[in-house]
Amino acid sequence: MRVNEMNYTKLGGLLVYLSGIGLGIARPPVERLACMEVPSGEVCTGINTPLLVIELFLVMLGAILMAFSTDFRNTRQLNGWLGVVTGLGIAFVGGYAGLGALTIFGAALATLGLILYKWGERE
Repeated sequence: MRVNEMNYTKLGGLLVYLSGIGLGIARPPVERLACMEVPSGEVCTGINTPLLVIELFLVMLGAILMAFSTDFRNTRQLNGWLGVVTGLGIAFVGGYAGLGALTIFGAALATLGLILYKWGERE
């Protein structure tokens, strides 16, 4: 590949990935619900599942598009890189929305992906 050539698949993947994170910032998947616990001062919240699925789908699709347009030495590096990028995106969306379980899942996925990526570099 020449220096002046642009890899449009990688650029498209980056735009899709960033749009998933941007949607998570602009419209978090947590919404306020009407509830009867007003005297206690608590506010009931619920998860907007379709919006959360769309945000995570965009993050994962963008990571896959970027990964398939990059040359890796072996499949361990590819899978590790996918784990790191997808995990960071999931953790960012979950952390911004205040969903602790999703944040921990994303951080764990990124950690396992980093271990797998480094293991793939050795071979």
